[in-house]
Amino acid sequence: MNDIVKAEIANPNPKSTINSYRSFGYNLSTAIADIIDNSISANADEIRIEYKWNGKSSFISISDNGIGMNKEELVLAMTPGSKDPEEERNEKDLGRFGMGLKTASFSQCKCLTCISKKENNKIVKRCWDIDFINQENEWQLLDNVSDISFLEKIEKQKSGTLVLWEKLDRIVGNAEITNERVKNAFYQEMVKVKQHLGLVFHKFIESKRIKIFFQNDEIESYNPFLLNLNPKPEMGQPEIFDNVEIIYFILPHMSEIGQTDYEKTGGSLGWFQEQGFYVYRGDRLLVVGDWLGLQKKRDYSKLARIAINFTNANDFNWHLDIKKSTATPPIEIRKELDRIARMAIMKSAKIYNWRGQKTISESGNVNHEPLWMDEKTREGIKKYKINRKHPIIKSLLEENSKLVGKALKLLEDNVPIELILSNQNEDPAFHELEKQIDKPSDELINLAVELYKINVSQGVPKELAQQQIMNSTPFNLFPLINEFLK
Repeated sequence: MNDIVKAEIANPNPKSTINSYRSFGYNLSTAIADIIDNSISANADEIRIEYKWNGKSSFISISDNGIGMNKEELVLAMTPGSKDPEEERNEKDLGRFGMGLKTASFSQCKCLTCISKKENNKIVKRCWDIDFINQENEWQLLDNVSDISFLEKIEKQKSGTLVLWEKLDRIVGNAEITNERVKNAFYQEMVKVKQHLGLVFHKFIESKRIKIFFQNDEIESYNPFLLNLNPKPEMGQPEIFDNVEIIYFILPHMSEIGQTDYEKTGGSLGWFQEQGFYVYRGDRLLVVGDWLGLQKKRDYSKLARIAINFTNANDFNWHLDIKKSTATPPIEIRKELDRIARMAIMKSAKIYNWRGQKTISESGNVNHEPLWMDEKTREGIKKYKINRKHPIIKSLLEENSKLVGKALKLLEDNVPIELILSNQNEDPAFHELEKQIDKPSDELINLAVELYKINVSQGVPKELAQQQIMNSTPFNLFPLINEFLK
């Protein structure tokens, strides 16, 4: 370029920039998964997640036995945008933008400390404290750690790294240690993290490339294609297009598997939500149960699941985002994906001939709170119960536990099962159980807003209140509702 006239260097403001890193749309599970990506890229085979409830002094740590970093490498890792996104990556590298450590951490906490040790090197530590940056308005790393015991954990190892999150304002806020509501919400979120990690890294766990420990308990893999079912799912032949591997799985009819396996895999509701494509990048799961705009979720297609696996060399073709939660297939293979999807859906439709009540068993494996649950009595009779953990029901019980409890019991004892069965037998199409509408009603939005305000007034941090509502039926079906929870 000719005749370029340089003007000023416009350095970003530290205070506003680092606070903007907090708004990339992570939740606690996706944020921790992003940190684990770094551990895998550092050749770790053991990763440990530890946490402690202590009110506003609670913490979460993620440590590994990877190759670790020296001081120069650690400072670079703590520097925003430290890697060139266009730089060629090692095939095992799960990173891309050089932002994950910072954006994932700041989405959940205000104080990020990273402690690392490279083989035959001294242990090093660096800390970003958003309160300090806001005060000084400088990109000032600190050589601090809140407790020497975190240093000792890594010092004992030949090499490794520990990421420590403190000042968890997005999860616990300023809650006192005696606040049971926030404490329980904190523990519930950690249970979701454990389930999420078992799913996202299931291929790594199954192939014994890594072990992930959660408060010293080893996380078991959850394979979304349910290969351990009896009878086994039908498995198609792998097809490869532009270095992308695609393979479909068709689950067996629900009546063919045992009750335990059926409940463990989420029952009818779980199977409905989990149909579609599963997009992997280097064996790391990015997208769970989504037809990628090629098809719609339907009851008769819920036995179809399709695995897509691409390498990090395809990142830009798939429009991978920073938090690695969305991926858009390149136009070159969309036709093939649609063809395979149609074939899998047709196979699913041939097997499927049953519709069930929209409930979830108590042992079901789901990441949201349904309104209804089912359970068996001692006499072997199925009973349907309203889920007391659903946020709306929970709030009602807290307001007037005795009267509301009696009303719920009355409803449960008078579910019109005979009428439902009669209508179903008369016309199987009478009940459209999974009606998919694009927008929530005003009444549903107002209900969510009212529930959100109640939770916040009781000390639940705003972000956590949002997450809990958006993880509940039917709010989870309408992401738009989240925009009203401010």
